Amino acid sequence: MAPSNAPFGLPVVPARPAATTLVLRDGAAGLEVLMVRRSLQASFMPGAYVFPGGAVDAADALAAPLCDEPAAALAARIGRVAQVGEQALAFAVGGLRECFEECGLWLGAASAGAADWPALRARLHGGEPLQGLAAAAGLRLHTSVLQPFSHWVTPLGLPKRFDTLFFVALAPPGQVPEVDAGETTTLAWVNPAQALDDRRRGEFPMEFATVSTVRQLLPFGSAAALLAHAAGLSSLPPLHPRLTLGADGRPSGVLLPGQPGYDDLWGDG
Repeated sequence: MAPSNAPFGLPVVPARPAATTLVLRDGAAGLEVLMVRRSLQASFMPGAYVFPGGAVDAADALAAPLCDEPAAALAARIGRVAQVGEQALAFAVGGLRECFEECGLWLGAASAGAADWPALRARLHGGEPLQGLAAAAGLRLHTSVLQPFSHWVTPLGLPKRFDTLFFVALAPPGQVPEVDAGETTTLAWVNPAQALDDRRRGEFPMEFATVSTVRQLLPFGSAAALLAHAAGLSSLPPLHPRLTLGADGRPSGVLLPGQPGYDDLWGDG
């Protein structure tokens, strides 16, 4: 069992539910995933390349009537696998909303011209709930295109913590992603191996969980192969990394379950 005493000076904050989506397509070199670079002024992971995502909102749990699958089916398909139960609806809708907010893609839409995407996105940025926009435009929230892929919980001891469900989904045909010029400043379709090589050269900054997730993509040569893998997952327990501490008592690194020293560290996993 991990030590129960928190390291001196480290905050204890609850992990807020969050959803992230890996948007996939096939490129010339094989599988590609869409990544966005966070603004240097962002309060969380400034300047890092990430997948579109963010915190789940309370309104996300109210969108069941606009989804293309029943809440019970979501709970069975996503909630059971990812161990989030009835919160599956909120996680899935949050993933769709954050993707549209950060890169302008309405996942699952059959046609690029199904709606005035820039106008809808501007209204979302103005504070309107996603389900209201969908209802007004005659659109569905296509939770069925999301497959849970991984589940991470930010280590104890950090000032911002998230319980994040990572989804994978196919890029909607004909839609062109665009940054929001606020939270995100750059976007790129990247091959996983190339992204890791660029990071090693200091040209593509990514944080720990993002790097680990990109590494998970390496065995898959196509979007179809990755989606089939994700659809076949029967259990996706959350990963609880733990912080290592330097001589000054401040965070100096991260360990995952199974790594030497993990069980000796303070943590909740």
